[in-house]
Amino acid sequence: MKVYQFPTFRIANQLFHTPGAGYEGGLTSGGAQFITPEPGGFSVLEIQPAIIDTEWDFPLASWIMSKISGQIFRVRLAPSPQIAYSKRRGMMAVPWNNGETWSNQENWDGDFTATYAAAGLQGSLNITIDLTGVGPIVLPGHVIGHDFDAYLVDEICYTGNIATVILTTPLVRDVVPGDNCYLRPWFTGRISNGADIRASYNHLGHVTPGNIILQQAVV
Repeated sequence: MKVYQFPTFRIANQLFHTPGAGYEGGLTSGGAQFITPEPGGFSVLEIQPAIIDTEWDFPLASWIMSKISGQIFRVRLAPSPQIAYSKRRGMMAVPWNNGETWSNQENWDGDFTATYAAAGLQGSLNITIDLTGVGPIVLPGHVIGHDFDAYLVDEICYTGNIATVILTTPLVRDVVPGDNCYLRPWFTGRISNGADIRASYNHLGHVTPGNIILQQAVV
């Protein structure tokens, strides 16, 4: 199955969360409905694009609106409070100051990447990461990644720069020591609310698509 690269455009809001999964267990004699969670659960990424004013030249909004029939996207999470390096990047980034004519003295907006320090099996909720060179900047509520999958940090315990992490959704594939632990991860998912996205589309070229909800897809 083809996996599409989600386009890069300005966003107003972004939230990665893990609502889990469940099924309706039925009704009690008193009329109260209850939910029994499934093991594992799944992840959701919600994106609210900012106004797109380039639709005449680059019809990204309408392209996204056409991809609502089960197509799979890989989305690079934008910097936000959920992305650990977002707050520290200005302190740790390297300026373009190598004397070249294109140097503008601005900080290079690079990504910080840790490594996985121990093996992790598919289905595990525990993982160990090595943040040497980055520092212990990952905290509960941050999102980390492996391959093209993202995970929410539920608990974390440090020994120096080595962190033992408990995730809220299980690993979808095995982790090998030395694999990259992305501090600005990718998310792989399908759009689940196509009608909501299309509601605000117009022919004037200034478009603010509705909230885009992507649900996790394992490929």
